[in-house]
Amino acid sequence: MLKFALVWGVAACAMCACSGPDVKLNETTEEGHKAEAAKERKEAAKEASLYNPEADRDRVIGPSGPAGTEGASGVLITVNPTAYHLADAEAHARHARQHERAAALLAKFEDAACKNIAPAERTTCPTLLSDALVSLPNGVRLHTGAKRLPTVLGNVRCLLAFTQAHGYDEEWLCPFAIKSVTAAAAPDQTGVDLTSSDPAAVKALQALIQLPFRGM
Repeated sequence: MLKFALVWGVAACAMCACSGPDVKLNETTEEGHKAEAAKERKEAAKEASLYNPEADRDRVIGPSGPAGTEGASGVLITVNPTAYHLADAEAHARHARQHERAAALLAKFEDAACKNIAPAERTTCPTLLSDALVSLPNGVRLHTGAKRLPTVLGNVRCLLAFTQAHGYDEEWLCPFAIKSVTAAAAPDQTGVDLTSSDPAAVKALQALIQLPFRGM
């Protein structure tokens, strides 16, 4: 009689674990990702603790011929009804690792975008009059002039990276810091193009044109 060790339910559960949705970088803040990672680590430990290696049981399955005939035999397997907890633990651990990577990436993006800007100045918001903004099909253009462009572009990119890492709902939030918005130099190098592929973000950007005064 052949004998196999079978981790009961692990194969199916492992497939579920691997096919789960990936964590999106912008679904929360750096601290939010860290909190989710901690929660998932806790769940992983809980599931792992529910696995009992002493629960192994031998079972005979499938005789190779009709019962009572010469050479009829089965296969002896070892099953563990608690083994699926290991797959669940790995699924939670995988999710935790994704959140940890996202938190690290957000911190890295902020550091890169704000390399030459002091922490106290990372929420600086350009103060602009209404005629400084013009509409673009996918956002708005901030007219800065060629001389001011590098400074304003650097400040806006830092602001966007900071708010992506720390959140978009603070009282100090600059009206230009809208989720999914990116900043780039205008083709003529005299302004900053704030654009997005999200229609809601484009609408919010273009609504700023109607304000008599924007900025802090």
